[in-house]
Amino acid sequence: MEFQFQSNIAEWTKNLEDIYRRQIPFATAQALNDTVEDLREHHRMILPVTFDRPTRYTLNSLRILKASTRRDLVAGIYFKESNRSGQHYLMPQVEGGGRPHKAFERWLIQRGIMASNEYAVPASGLKLDAYGNVSGSVITSILSQLYASPDAHQWETARSRKRAGPARNRYFVPQPGSSLRRGIWRRKGKKTIEPVFVFVSSVAYQARYPFFDISMERARIYFPMNFERRLLAGIEDQRSYRMSQGMAAPASNWSMST
Repeated sequence: MEFQFQSNIAEWTKNLEDIYRRQIPFATAQALNDTVEDLREHHRMILPVTFDRPTRYTLNSLRILKASTRRDLVAGIYFKESNRSGQHYLMPQVEGGGRPHKAFERWLIQRGIMASNEYAVPASGLKLDAYGNVSGSVITSILSQLYASPDAHQWETARSRKRAGPARNRYFVPQPGSSLRRGIWRRKGKKTIEPVFVFVSSVAYQARYPFFDISMERARIYFPMNFERRLLAGIEDQRSYRMSQGMAAPASNWSMST
């Protein structure tokens, strides 16, 4: 996830005294790092406004790339990759389009339970957690009972099934030709069944989180302020050093407004 914006450092510093110009690259690198820090906090603030109850994991998945030296004037903000496709799960919300398969969907596909072009969508019988997600215990039970867990030691055995007794919810996939909709169903007791996932051929999202536009807009606001603060601090540091060495260290009249 890359974006670029242009600044006008040459114009901002045209009245800077020559003796202090060596501070410009340092101030630029520091201002870039300050700006991506500011952007991360800004996105963390607006994510809960855009999405319903984002998890702490989602809020903490924002990463920043800092400019390491005055010669490496590149910084950035991005979402940590979280699946084998190398795409963060929020990217379809940013760019629109289909989402990649989730981990448990890939396991279902590998076991031949779900086709490679299908996706599992929560159905009416599935209770979601406080963040609107499927609990890990439900996923574990489904994969165990369908013999789809990547760890065969987690597959349900005849002994464990007998020990659980009839009270345990039973998950199953209807056989071909069944009148039940294709998906994963849960049997409760002897007479009640309900769908927990339905299999669909595609899952598409409308772009709803303008990550790039937000980042560019805020960067244009944050960077000039950060640059001015960092350059003024650099000028004062250089003045202090020159004075300690008995060198000429005139006060600077520079500011962004001059």
